[in-house]
Amino acid sequence: MAVPNLEIVRPGIKDLIRKDFAAADALIDPNATTPLFDGEWVQIDANYNVVRYNAGATYVDGAAQNAGEVISYPIWAERGRYDVQALRKIPVLFGNTCELDELIFDATSLYPGAPLEVADMTYGGGTRRGVRLATGTHFVVGLVTRLFGTDKVRFLRNCC
Repeated sequence: MAVPNLEIVRPGIKDLIRKDFAAADALIDPNATTPLFDGEWVQIDANYNVVRYNAGATYVDGAAQNAGEVISYPIWAERGRYDVQALRKIPVLFGNTCELDELIFDATSLYPGAPLEVADMTYGGGTRRGVRLATGTHFVVGLVTRLFGTDKVRFLRNCC
C-alpha cells in the first residue's frame, strides 16, 4: 500500500470540516500527466472549483493574486479514488485547526515553530503544491511542530 502524502495526527477526521469542490477532468484522472495528489494544496477559483495556483487568475475574493497570497486547502483524497472520479469532486480539509504530517514539502531552513506557506515544488515526478518556510507577506497555513529530517514535516494547520 502506498504511503499517504498527508496524514491527520489530531484531532481526527470526524472533527474537521471537509468540503467537496468540482475540478477539471485533467486534475482528477489518475492517468493524466499532472493529476492532483493527496496532500497537495489547492485553491478555490471564482467559480468555486478546485484549481492549482495560476498566476494572475481570479480567486474567490475577486482579486488576481500571486502565489502564497491565496488561501490554500490540502486535498484529502488518494489519487485515483473512484468516488472522486465518478462525482468529479475533490474533498479538501476546509476548516478547523488540526495537526498534520505532510510529505510534499521543502525542508530548507525549517525549524520547530517556523511559519509555513504554500508554494510550487518538485514531487512525484512533477510540479506540485506543498509547504515551505513562509517568506514576506504570504499567507501562513501553519506552524512546524516537528521535523522528521527531510522525510516529512508535522505542523499545526491554521483554521481559515
